[in-house]
Amino acid sequence: MTALPFALDRQLNLTRVPAFLRAVQPKEHELWRPPLTGALVVGGGFALGLVGYGVAGVINRRLIAVLTPESAGANVGDLFADPRLSIVDCKDCLLGGITEALVLGGISIGFLVATLLFATLVNRRPALSWITAAPAFRWRLFWAGLGLFSLLLAAMSAIPEALHGWPDRPVILRAGESGVVRVVYFLVMLAILPLAAASEEVFCRGWLMQTTAAFTPNLLAILVFNSVLFSLMHVDNDLGRNLARVVFGVVLSYGALRLGGLEFGIGVHAANNLVILLLAGTLPQTAQIAPSTTGSVMANVALSAVALALVEATVRWRPLRRWTRLDDQAVEVE
Repeated sequence: MTALPFALDRQLNLTRVPAFLRAVQPKEHELWRPPLTGALVVGGGFALGLVGYGVAGVINRRLIAVLTPESAGANVGDLFADPRLSIVDCKDCLLGGITEALVLGGISIGFLVATLLFATLVNRRPALSWITAAPAFRWRLFWAGLGLFSLLLAAMSAIPEALHGWPDRPVILRAGESGVVRVVYFLVMLAILPLAAASEEVFCRGWLMQTTAAFTPNLLAILVFNSVLFSLMHVDNDLGRNLARVVFGVVLSYGALRLGGLEFGIGVHAANNLVILLLAGTLPQTAQIAPSTTGSVMANVALSAVALALVEATVRWRPLRRWTRLDDQAVEVE
């Protein structure tokens, strides 16, 4: 294995196509395909996301009735008239986080299905090719990304708290919450956050990155373009957080090219959100965070560096490479 993972010329153009980009076909150079696919994904994602939203609302009403019968509230039939009827309006309680996460999951599944469906129909190639160059989804790579990044991020978050006597209790251990609600909160986060991460990864690092590669061999363009859009999709006017997201997106894009698929990046992306929502705050709380500072941006960039190190460790460290079965998946790792 060479020191440089990608074969490049002096203009940083790829002189050898990474495995994850080899599914791109000559016909995908046609200019009409990307805007058509994008329009269908947005329109179809909205429609399917609306269906997912409705299903999540039904589940939420049932959960509210079971976990807190006294706050069962209005009928499910009123859900589309008032979206808040399916969400517990409580920024500090776990049930509020549960209901918002389920709505996020329903919408994310809709956009994930739309991305795979319309990218596949317009370009006429297997849906799996937008996710991985391997013959099947590599679950061990996903679990490696999820587990390793969760452990490292949790440790980095917990050490400063421990040194100061734990002034802020982890959100999942917040006082006043029942054990059942805590368990449900953990299980919902574990189930929903990988789906939400997969939706963003398949759109940005799957379809958009491969589409970019159809029009340019420049590695910087391939890595950066989807990462900028990834940041803009979060509709955040904070420059520091947007910059940190771009850096994180570049690392996830690099990992997809390095490992031949999105599995590890989906795990890392989900782990980032999972640790935040288990330790720092629920979804309603994280939506109202303070403006970024130089320190917070540097901390987030450092986390991206950790993710990058994990990608390289997965490729280069023999025990981890063996456990993830990188050599057994018929994928040429860069």
